[in-house]
Amino acid sequence: MALVSEFLGQLTLSYGGEAEPKFPTVVPARDFDPARDAARIETAIKTKGVDEQTIIDILTRRSGEQRREIAFEYERIAKKDLNTALKAALSGPLEALMLGLMKTTAQYDASELKASMKGLGTDEETLIEIVCSRNDEELADIKKVYKEMFKKDLEKDVAGDTSGDFAKLLLSLVQTKRDQPSNVVDYEKIDEDARSLYEAGVKRKGTDVVTWITIMSQRSVPHLQKVFERYKSYSPYDMKESIRKEVKGDLEKSFLTLGNKHHISTCCTP
Repeated sequence: MALVSEFLGQLTLSYGGEAEPKFPTVVPARDFDPARDAARIETAIKTKGVDEQTIIDILTRRSGEQRREIAFEYERIAKKDLNTALKAALSGPLEALMLGLMKTTAQYDASELKASMKGLGTDEETLIEIVCSRNDEELADIKKVYKEMFKKDLEKDVAGDTSGDFAKLLLSLVQTKRDQPSNVVDYEKIDEDARSLYEAGVKRKGTDVVTWITIMSQRSVPHLQKVFERYKSYSPYDMKESIRKEVKGDLEKSFLTLGNKHHISTCCTP
């Protein structure tokens, strides 16, 4: 665990550059030489007892693209796959962390989704965190990689492992039908959606969840930001409070994650 803790401490996160990245990212190393890094890793793996510290030092201080270049050079130099070599040399949490670093974001998400639906029981928390926090472009990449890695459709696996309104929401998101942002602000549609959310929830006895799912999974994020602001002119509660009052369990967590991750809750009081 000490090595894993050190790994976490060594990750240098950057949100810099001209545009904010989709996820925190490791700063690319300067004076980068993938062949040199690959050779050092090969030596570390061959060292008696394995030089884990060198592997940590290299892989935690390179960007995702740089790690892929290292993997290419490693296969050229060592005549074997780097992931296979790491799996054989390491174990436990350190193995999982290093192998995770070698994946692209889409590969990592696809692997986590597969693991969440493997065997008996379903890890709903992981499903919610990934499916409800990724945008359509990211979900499209995940679906493609999922198919390549596991020869199965993500939609079919989600449908087989979930049920009810929770399944309807996840499948609606996985189908990537969210509207694209527009420079034209449709105030009539904003008002219509805000009123529909109110009438489908707080105003009536019981909740018309299908209406909520449709609006929250298919409207663009800028549109939803305005919808949620407008919603407060209809309802005595903001959208977060309404979610907590109207739905429970996995559906509540899903709607709240959608709001938090897509910044559509910024208009609402926590």
